Amino acid sequence: MNFLENIDYRDPLFGIMIFIFLVGIISLFAYYWNYIVSKKRHQSFIKFMESFDYIGFDKEIKEFLALSPNPTPSILFMANMYQKGANYEKAIRLYATLLDYIKNPIDKIPILESLGNVYYKAGFPLRSKEIYLEILHHYPRSCKVLKSLISIYEELKLYQDALNALDCLEEIEGGTILHRHYLQTKILISNADNNQEKSKKLLMLLQKEVKLSRIILKYFKDFYPSLFWESIQNLHKEQILNVLDILWNLNPNELPNTPPNNKLLQDIFQAKGFYNLTPDSKSTFELEVLTLLHKNQNYKGDLKFQYLCTSCKANTPLPFETCPHCKELLTLQTLVFLKEKQDETRYSLL
Repeated sequence: MNFLENIDYRDPLFGIMIFIFLVGIISLFAYYWNYIVSKKRHQSFIKFMESFDYIGFDKEIKEFLALSPNPTPSILFMANMYQKGANYEKAIRLYATLLDYIKNPIDKIPILESLGNVYYKAGFPLRSKEIYLEILHHYPRSCKVLKSLISIYEELKLYQDALNALDCLEEIEGGTILHRHYLQTKILISNADNNQEKSKKLLMLLQKEVKLSRIILKYFKDFYPSLFWESIQNLHKEQILNVLDILWNLNPNELPNTPPNNKLLQDIFQAKGFYNLTPDSKSTFELEVLTLLHKNQNYKGDLKFQYLCTSCKANTPLPFETCPHCKELLTLQTLVFLKEKQDETRYSLL
């Protein structure tokens, strides 16, 4: 006590002692706080997993967990192999077993992500959504999980929830303008009200982002035919060719009373046989061939379509908004091929 009384409060040594004391107190408090948070996360994960009805894995796996000094990599490898082989039930049970075995909440996160992905591939998007939301509850700045959650919301047609999640993603990494316009379009189209304000907003979105043309034009074709023809005539040649499948499958009664001024549209419907033929050359080779066949009254030609992802170059027989292979948004390019026209007379199944 006398030693402390003899120390002048202006002595640098006294200041250093106070500083070290405060650092120790703060470090002790931070350690205790992290311990409490980690314990709460662990209890939260346990409670969360109890909400899923799953049966623990085989006895052999439990023995392997008990005997192996580091079983996690091996079990992850097995789960990944089951997942690639579409044996989702066993993959789910392995991931769930690992979640029981691992005690550190931070180490549980990648396992939970994998579990959510497997549930999604197995056809349980609601369970995937619950898992992703649980992860984001503890780690809200995970871009990968946010993107997965947005995909789930889109599949469930919860476009407003997807847009809310996209707002969080925008704050973290940005670059979401195209996706935002896409979700705004889907929200408007999914709204049952058909009014002038809705069509005006869709036209504005079409002007902002031409990649939305397929989605918006299909909607206009069904509900606002006059806007459909007005909008499609304002597109460039390549943009019209990208929705050629929509135009090719139109019925004669869906065409406007006045033929469109756009030459490519005239060529399309001449090749289809809806308009009188003109002697000029056509806009594409395929339309030229079909027009000649029709002119010679030997109309046995037709068009078939495939759809290319401009990002991963994968082909699919059906149109898409999100590529089923690489998951990129609005990367569709329509490919056109000639084929022999099928005889519309069909044999009876009886």
